[in-house]
Amino acid sequence: MKKVFLTLVSFVLGSVVSMAQELNCSITVNADNVPGTSKDMYKDLESALADFFNTHKWTDAVFQKEERIDVTFTLYIDQSSEANGGKQTGMLSVTASRPVFNTSYTTPLFNYQDNNFTFNYNPGDRIDYSEGDYDVSQILMAVLAFYVNIVLGLEFDSFSPLGGTSFFEKAEMISAAARSSDDEGWKAFAKNDNRYSLISLYMDANMANLRNVYYEYHRLGLDVMADDLNKGKAKILEQMTYLREMQRAKPFAVPLQIFVNTKFDELYNLYRLDDQKVRDEVYNAVAAIAPQMKDIDKLQKGN
Repeated sequence: MKKVFLTLVSFVLGSVVSMAQELNCSITVNADNVPGTSKDMYKDLESALADFFNTHKWTDAVFQKEERIDVTFTLYIDQSSEANGGKQTGMLSVTASRPVFNTSYTTPLFNYQDNNFTFNYNPGDRIDYSEGDYDVSQILMAVLAFYVNIVLGLEFDSFSPLGGTSFFEKAEMISAAARSSDDEGWKAFAKNDNRYSLISLYMDANMANLRNVYYEYHRLGLDVMADDLNKGKAKILEQMTYLREMQRAKPFAVPLQIFVNTKFDELYNLYRLDDQKVRDEVYNAVAAIAPQMKDIDKLQKGN
């Protein structure tokens, strides 16, 4: 009887965690470029991070398993210094995607490389994070939690107009608390693409139109395509026109560039068989925001 009871408790607790969890999180720590360092330390870090981010609850919302957001963190470590408190230096890649309604397709939501990435880690260090407790000594967790909240902000924006505001506010609070650290990624006005600049732009009133594009593009565009493909494509094309107008008002704003970089392949596949006029509209919008993008001409050429 006791064994049956314990099995039932385990099943119920497992179900609660499954229902509560918002993320399918994949984490890779790549330290191939760090000479003479035990790779076991990085494998332990990778495992601890995966365990944390796949069990931590970030919102009050209930996500079914098939509704979870796919998030990938790839930590590329280039330098490690035991003499400097276990300082790790490198680059962080963050990607996220969400399911499209009534399809098996997942749409890319966020794709970004953080090149101002440093943190301290030594074997056995605690991996933890508590909302509201922005401990700069836990800078790695602060960085990752910052991007989780950016992703959640975009996810909730994609379902309701400005629906992700509370998550952008949390990312802003993390940024403000971490600004006292020596990490260039948090410094005000240090770079136009660091974490401080990124969240400042997402919270800028002038960027509210971009956040509304996330809603129109996803909820009124992609999510209706299973029922009406042409209606969904027309809505997305309309949003590309709005993006060009935003570019004129806020030239080369990083969130605009993130949007078109993230959506590039998707836009190509959506419109590659359309007539030249439509392909030109898509090309002109993307080229205005990210003219140096690799293979940008294929948007215009189609297939």
